[in-house]
Amino acid sequence: MHYKTNILTSTDGESICYYRWKANPNVPYKGLVQIAHGLGEHAGRYDHIAHLLQEEGYSVYANDHRAHGKTAEMKRLFGFYDGSDYFEDCVEDMHALSNLMKIEYPESKFILFGHSMGSLLSRKYVTKYGNELDALILSGTASFIKGLGNIGLVTATTVTAFRGRARGNEFLKSFFFGEFNKKFKPNRTKLDWISSDEKQVDLFEEDPYRVEDFSLGVFLDIIKNSKTLNKPEAFKSTPKDLPILMFSGDKDPVGEMGKGVKRVAKQYEKRGMDDFTFNLYEGGRHEMLNETNAEAVEQELLVWLKART
Repeated sequence: MHYKTNILTSTDGESICYYRWKANPNVPYKGLVQIAHGLGEHAGRYDHIAHLLQEEGYSVYANDHRAHGKTAEMKRLFGFYDGSDYFEDCVEDMHALSNLMKIEYPESKFILFGHSMGSLLSRKYVTKYGNELDALILSGTASFIKGLGNIGLVTATTVTAFRGRARGNEFLKSFFFGEFNKKFKPNRTKLDWISSDEKQVDLFEEDPYRVEDFSLGVFLDIIKNSKTLNKPEAFKSTPKDLPILMFSGDKDPVGEMGKGVKRVAKQYEKRGMDDFTFNLYEGGRHEMLNETNAEAVEQELLVWLKART
């Protein structure tokens, strides 16, 4: 491990755990990178890419979102959320961390990196605080999956109305994670969909901080925001001069095996972004930074970032 953890108090008084990788002092300093992790994982999984960035002269920060990782561990309530808007709370947590980062490193280039759910959170962050960013990196992002998304939205809305936002639900758990794995039958594990690198799959399957059971409110708010963030209005709220790197695997079921993420790319192109780069990797699944060609993906990311810092 190359990081240290600490606690910040978010805007509503909630305690949020964050990780920090300080830039290597022996190389020229380049800027700040904030990482937003995906559903069911935690910021500690990004130690490898954060360490590479650290060695390149970036200081890297990442928080464990509510109901995840060490943030959830403080209350021993993994997956539990009883608030009214999960995405709004998470984005405000991210902004609280951003403010802390900028106090520690004033006048620094600031890059936001989001994976999967974290990419959707980052896209929402940009609609509110995009003018505070110097670059955006999106990994494993998604369009609104019309068939599954609408079924999930109706189901989550109906069940939440009867059971409340804080309760769990086996159907939605299976809906979110099981549907993606069906693309890779016969399955070796429940997580075959994340990577074709079996070592990385096994590491995550054994991870003590991996979460599958979430409160209904988390599932509902992900689906609702996925729909909202893929409407033209959200892309119009993205600053045109914000450099964006977006990458996915063409066998990522979250990106609809390339089809959904291409729709996202077309929306950014339609927006007329000044600097938009889209890499779709052949054979890659959901976590390109944990794929068999991860080293090449990492190097392309570092080259792109260096050119903009």
